[in-house]
Amino acid sequence: MKRARSFRTAMRLLAVALLTALSLSSATSATTRPSTTTTSSLMAESTREALPTESSATTGLPAPAVPPESRIVIFHINDVHGKIDNFAKVAAILDAERKTGAQVFFFSAGDNFTGDPVVDQYDPPGEPMLEMLARLNLDVTALGNHEFDYGLEAVRRLAARFPIISANIQAPPGTLPGLKPWIALKAKDGTKLVVFSLIQIEPGNGLPSTHPDKLGDLRFSEPLSKALELKKLRAEGQVLIGLTHIGHEQDLILAGAMPEIDVIIGGHSHTRVDPAKIVNGVLVTQAGSDNLFLGRIDLFLKNGRVVEKTGRLVDLSQVKDEDPAVKAMLAKYHTNPALARVLIEAPFELTGKNALGCLFTDAMRAAHNLDIAFQNNGGIRINRLPKSITLKDVYTLDPFGNETVEIAMTAAEIRGLVKASFEKRKEIDLQVSGMTYLVRADAAKQVKSVQLNNLDGSPLAEDKTFKVGLSSYVATTYDFAHKDPGRSTRTLTVDDLIQYLKSAVDLGIYRDARRAFSEIESEPYRN
Repeated sequence: MKRARSFRTAMRLLAVALLTALSLSSATSATTRPSTTTTSSLMAESTREALPTESSATTGLPAPAVPPESRIVIFHINDVHGKIDNFAKVAAILDAERKTGAQVFFFSAGDNFTGDPVVDQYDPPGEPMLEMLARLNLDVTALGNHEFDYGLEAVRRLAARFPIISANIQAPPGTLPGLKPWIALKAKDGTKLVVFSLIQIEPGNGLPSTHPDKLGDLRFSEPLSKALELKKLRAEGQVLIGLTHIGHEQDLILAGAMPEIDVIIGGHSHTRVDPAKIVNGVLVTQAGSDNLFLGRIDLFLKNGRVVEKTGRLVDLSQVKDEDPAVKAMLAKYHTNPALARVLIEAPFELTGKNALGCLFTDAMRAAHNLDIAFQNNGGIRINRLPKSITLKDVYTLDPFGNETVEIAMTAAEIRGLVKASFEKRKEIDLQVSGMTYLVRADAAKQVKSVQLNNLDGSPLAEDKTFKVGLSSYVATTYDFAHKDPGRSTRTLTVDDLIQYLKSAVDLGIYRDARRAFSEIESEPYRN
């Protein structure tokens, strides 16, 4: 946790330094729309090209001609997480706009995968998403942390179909042949859009939020400082876009530090920004998550400069038109009878991370005869299980393919794990089986004490070693001390869940189930 706090402090200092060094008024954009825009002459298609390493200004060559007026429309998604059902509506919207003669681009800000078993359990994993994005004519995608959940081979399959970009990923030769830090997209009227990308990294280990084993030999650098090295891209086109996967708060810092950017299209934090914000002259937006909204940006240019820019979200629940061909594709993907198999009937719907976390960790503990088991809230991907629980529901709850890891831990080591998790997330993060815990923290969310109890309320023995189960993600990415290096059980946490539910367990015990508590200063118990 000391490394994590130092990293966060460094980031805050970097942001302050950047914002102090740059004039926040240096790049205010005009808001007067061109009086005439001849969209009838604009083509719907766009082309991709590789830009030279030097701009025309430095090579002495004449600058390419730019149209006196231009209008660009960019549709964007982020953090779809395998949710493909609304793509028939997205296709209808894109096709209708393209038919108007507008110059239309379609971007993804990353995390296309992981979250829907229809996509995750397909053979090969993710293929329905790739086919959908191809049908929608995706121009470029950022790499999000969940792009790596299937492993590098899946990222290579993504790169074989679409341009993938990220400036702060360093890949050994041959690892990700299609990866570039940025790309230039050229509209039919000659307007160039230069697009770069950044991926988030965790402060503790400097890696994106995925299982480290999935990352191979890739290396990652701090995204904001890497972005500042890309200011020179301003000279390479008429529009400079950051297609980022670093979260909305980091996007705002980036906008404040780099007014050279025209637009930041973000991802990772699942933030719904509607309408788009103008920060330091930069339009900043993000389209929520799970394919519930489609982002739309309209850019108006005069003589090669953006003079007006607007952004808004389209609520797909309000869209009626659907593309029939895409609907047929969706129907094909959903015809997997195995996923519809009911594993168990519950007496009521299981709702909330508390109840689902208790169920999840009980399954891990029962499968491996453990004393205690933990699972992080981020690994519990839904907030509700229906009364008729199907295989699809379980794979939606736990889509990551993590293994259960067993570690011998003392009470002091368990206390350290809970403390580290709370201070990392500033709230209850670990659900638990086999015990309860109470975190007491000050107003700054710094932990003052962690109380560990058995399920009967008695204190956990301080002189005993416990068999503790963790998901392999928690075991490898959380910063906590433990003498025993641990060992994999060679079974997936999702398989533990499936077997537990198939054993006809009494799910009535999970009504209002709760085992992890916190007390912040004078606030009452909460989680």
